[in-house]
Amino acid sequence: MTKADIDYRECDRIVWEEELADFVPDRILDSHIHFYWSSNVDEVQPYFERVDTDLDVVNEWAEVLYPGRKMQYLILGTPYPGTNVTKHVASVRDEIDGVPGIRHNRLVTPSCKLEDIERDLQNPQLIGLKPYRTYSVTGDIAECRIHEFLTHEQMELANHHGWWVTMHLSRFDGCADTANLEDLEEYTTKRYPNIKWQLAHCARSFTYWAIQNAVDRLRDMPNIFYDTSAVTDVRPYITLLTKEDPQRVFWGSDGVGAAFFHGHYAALGRSWQHYDADQGGLKFPHTDARPILSVYEQLLSLKFAAEVAGLSREQVEGVFWRNAATAYGLAEDERATNE
Repeated sequence: MTKADIDYRECDRIVWEEELADFVPDRILDSHIHFYWSSNVDEVQPYFERVDTDLDVVNEWAEVLYPGRKMQYLILGTPYPGTNVTKHVASVRDEIDGVPGIRHNRLVTPSCKLEDIERDLQNPQLIGLKPYRTYSVTGDIAECRIHEFLTHEQMELANHHGWWVTMHLSRFDGCADTANLEDLEEYTTKRYPNIKWQLAHCARSFTYWAIQNAVDRLRDMPNIFYDTSAVTDVRPYITLLTKEDPQRVFWGSDGVGAAFFHGHYAALGRSWQHYDADQGGLKFPHTDARPILSVYEQLLSLKFAAEVAGLSREQVEGVFWRNAATAYGLAEDERATNE
């Protein structure tokens, strides 16, 4: 058992109790969260040092962040540099074995063998794949295309089985990139129609521009879904909830390392930047309020967007758990992971 290192402050508690407790439903399915074990990384890079995160840690955080809520999870493979994929897959499998309310998308790289992937996904708790751009065969993680870090052979296998793919899009324009849109259109309508695509981070829209320019094409594609992970700018949420089908939107936090810090993902025009307020040297002569957890910034933006879009309480519950639970095949009465 790993003990969670939880930094929860009075400013966080105030925002939860006064602004979020009445908004967040009693049941949550976090569709984008990671486990991590340093023992599975062959050589930990200093700039990628992380605290080990297992199911106990995730549940401890959940009890602090969302007190009293029943939690379920889609655990995503963690693509830190130097990760031994075989060891990581085995660790996740062992950690979730027999635990209710939990599913997993397997970490996959272009070098992963098809027979290994197919063997691992015979486990009913494993429902899909988690590729990542850092594994691009081109070596260019910023401008690679989907097939350069998730091979066509792997997509053919996923299509055969109807698996999920959680996709963090690459390329400078993200989901608005012409090649990404053309690829997704071809894959969803022609080449791989059985793959279900979960486009992470609001289709990698940490700011307004990408999803604003892509949504009219994405919404016409079948088997496209979105998770909300790590996005703290309200504008992408407003676009998704007003121009897309809200049933295709899933709550995801990107915890622990990428969301449970004090700060946010700052939208700067069409660009964005991870900003840790504890490292910014900020002073607050004008207020006694202080920066809150990024995941709470995310929830505040989602709440505001839901109000702007006029979502019903049932639709809000859908975003937080029902949409994903239905899509992943979790039964209505499947127990929570933290019960």
